[in-house]
Amino acid sequence: MKPEITLIITNWNGSDLLRECLPTVLKAVKFDHHHEYEVMVIDDCSTDNSLKILAKEFPEIRAEKTPKNLGFQEANNYAVKLAGSKIVMPMNNDIKLDPKSLYYLAQHFDNKDTFAVSGKIFAFDQTTFLYGNRGGYFQKGHFHLYEKPPEDKSQTLFACGGAFMVVRQKYLDLGGFDSMYHPLYYEEIDLSYRALKRGWKVHYEPQSIAYHKVQATISLQEKRRHIALISARNNYLFVWKNILDRPMMLTFLFYIPLFLLRDLFQLKSRFWIAFYMALKRLPRALKGRSIEQSNVLHSDRETLSRINANSTQFL
Repeated sequence: MKPEITLIITNWNGSDLLRECLPTVLKAVKFDHHHEYEVMVIDDCSTDNSLKILAKEFPEIRAEKTPKNLGFQEANNYAVKLAGSKIVMPMNNDIKLDPKSLYYLAQHFDNKDTFAVSGKIFAFDQTTFLYGNRGGYFQKGHFHLYEKPPEDKSQTLFACGGAFMVVRQKYLDLGGFDSMYHPLYYEEIDLSYRALKRGWKVHYEPQSIAYHKVQATISLQEKRRHIALISARNNYLFVWKNILDRPMMLTFLFYIPLFLLRDLFQLKSRFWIAFYMALKRLPRALKGRSIEQSNVLHSDRETLSRINANSTQFL
């Protein structure tokens, strides 16, 4: 029988994580007997024994391999194209699922306006709350995120890229994750924000619980200081690509030089380096901006107003 939902687990040299996490994924699949699932691991040209472990220990899982190392964003896009199901669920290889997690997420797709849904994320100790429903606001030239109360069921700004369900065709219509943000951060914010501005809904389901071993993979790839620079760089790229509101962009043009001058006098280099890194990708951001200008239905202010309806201080 053709699967309704394909779980897509991106893997790079994560054989130990697969052994640790996959049993919880399979248990969650079995719990939701209302839907037909497929579990796919997309291996991004690992050099460890990940594929051998999958073949030997998890033969029920569909193992695929990218033609070359693509990175997280493009590996996901490659796998989504391979999937034939209506709904896909991109996942990190360092995610464990609560047995009922998939059941609660899948319930949201009866609504044709649904784009994506994600749930409540804890650390591997299963008690430390990490994140769930996010809001966002634009202030002094920067785009800021904040955490809503864990039980707030209002729409979220973005579905968590580590474990979220999304309508496959809508994901493809948006072009999937933008590799401009390679190697990490902001790809799921960008994807969800563009969906929201097209009138689609991004839900938060607090009854769906997952457990994340934070930075279990990315810490192997990038030094922590470099990760902070990438995050700052991607904030600039996100603004250049997605913030179309004229007063907001004028605010950006006013404040960013002031912040750069401040850091210069304080002998701080982080945002200077991040700004330079972002400038090298400016043509890609502007190309994306042109596409957004032609396709959005709702303004930035309308979109953020809906997301922050219960937090008016951020509007």
